[in-house]
Amino acid sequence: MQFRELLNALRPNKQMVIKASSLMAVVILCGLAGFAVRQTLKISPFSNSVVAYAGTSQTTEVTTAQSSAESTVQSSEEQSSIESSAITSSAAAGTSVSQSVTESTAVTETTISEEEKYLTVYASSSLNVRSGPGTEYDVVKSLNPGDEIDVIAVTSNGWYKTYNGNYVSAEHTTDVAPTDTPAPTPTPKPTSASTARSTSATTVATSSATSATATGSNGTSCRITFYGPQDVDSDGVSSLTTATGSTCTQGRTVAADWSIFPAGTTIYIANDPLGGDGYYTVEDKGSGVKGYTIDIYVDDPSSYRSCTRSVTTG
Repeated sequence: MQFRELLNALRPNKQMVIKASSLMAVVILCGLAGFAVRQTLKISPFSNSVVAYAGTSQTTEVTTAQSSAESTVQSSEEQSSIESSAITSSAAAGTSVSQSVTESTAVTETTISEEEKYLTVYASSSLNVRSGPGTEYDVVKSLNPGDEIDVIAVTSNGWYKTYNGNYVSAEHTTDVAPTDTPAPTPTPKPTSASTARSTSATTVATSSATSATATGSNGTSCRITFYGPQDVDSDGVSSLTTATGSTCTQGRTVAADWSIFPAGTTIYIANDPLGGDGYYTVEDKGSGVKGYTIDIYVDDPSSYRSCTRSVTTG
């Protein structure tokens, strides 16, 4: 009985069928309406325009962005190119200036050349000795007319280079030696040293001295050298004692070959290398002083260079 009642309860009645049919019809109609709307939107010209416009706008924005980026890149490249050109121009200018300075220096350095040449000339007038081959260089000293100049080179601009590295204008010199003036009789100094030298000269003079005097009286060309204090031990103690026993004195003492200029002989050296009166006394000798060589004693031999002078005996 209960099962039958349950079956009767589950069996649809007319109202339930109508409601179910109505609900199904509504669902079908909604589905058809939605399909129709979708089809309508897919083929509508307006929707195409909207889509096209949206696509064009997007394309335009992309194109604009790309153009802007390309413009920025191009500007950066142009700026880099300009800076590179400026740097290149500056480098080229610097190189050009450097080359100009180098060429100018090279021209300056090669303008004046020197050619080795050894000769003896004489000042033809008062003449300045300069530190370089030109009047723009400092004056080292002045020479008197007739002063002897030992030349070791000639420059391309007409200057002579002397043995001590200075320069004189070649146009103010001559190769003709001045005429020797007879040497005046030296005036004896009123000192005991003069008396001793006179006595020594009288005692040592022999026939060879007479011969030497005769030869020197006409003016003999002699090589002039210089010597200083002689070291006598390893401690550097120097000796100033001459071969004749006197004390070496600058401006007076000379060493010579005694077979030509005997000890005690008074000689006159033209154009005195020491700038004095030219009179010296032979008080010393040495193994290296042979022939017509006069070795003058000086306190500092490094300040002088050997030269040639006319020597007479008085």
